[in-house]
Amino acid sequence: MGSTVPLTGIILAGGEGRRMDGQDKGWIELHGKPLIRHVLDRLQPQVSSRCIISANRNLERYRALGVPVVTDAEVYLGPLAGIAHALQHINTDYALVVPTDAPLVPLDLATRLQNELPAKLVICHDGERLQPLFGIFHRSLSESIFQFLHSGQRQLTRWCMEQSPQIVTIGDTFAFANLNTAEELARISTHLDNPQA
Repeated sequence: MGSTVPLTGIILAGGEGRRMDGQDKGWIELHGKPLIRHVLDRLQPQVSSRCIISANRNLERYRALGVPVVTDAEVYLGPLAGIAHALQHINTDYALVVPTDAPLVPLDLATRLQNELPAKLVICHDGERLQPLFGIFHRSLSESIFQFLHSGQRQLTRWCMEQSPQIVTIGDTFAFANLNTAEELARISTHLDNPQA
């Protein structure tokens, strides 16, 4: 199908932020701008439709960004729940999914993943490990996710592998940097200051 497939963007911002002292990571600032804004600025040009934010708190603050916000029916069941609920609100067959704490999302992520369509699920690998929070998901997968969650399971990677996904390797350690600690935030800030270092 190539790069002409219509996509909706989904940004996952519904986590508890336990490793960041309970902070809503979307609003942690990096270089004077909240993480959600970094990700939104990188994702919006890559999708033909709107972006949607999946969040469970600070809802009005997220809505003030000018994009729709969806919440989980039962909060904090993990990223799969956020993906499933957001997929029910997209107006395209496919969604490009990324987390809110990855401010260096590749600017060509959609193009690189769309080459594997019409697979229903295309996810990333960084050369060392799978990165299932970065991928293209078909809207029909929400039903499978809900069945998985209702069975008492939440493990994202396990569900993904059960779908026989296409996997695209993007060997960029910073592209998938999740900011789970203050140390990681400092590392990304340093990288932005000195990208060639």
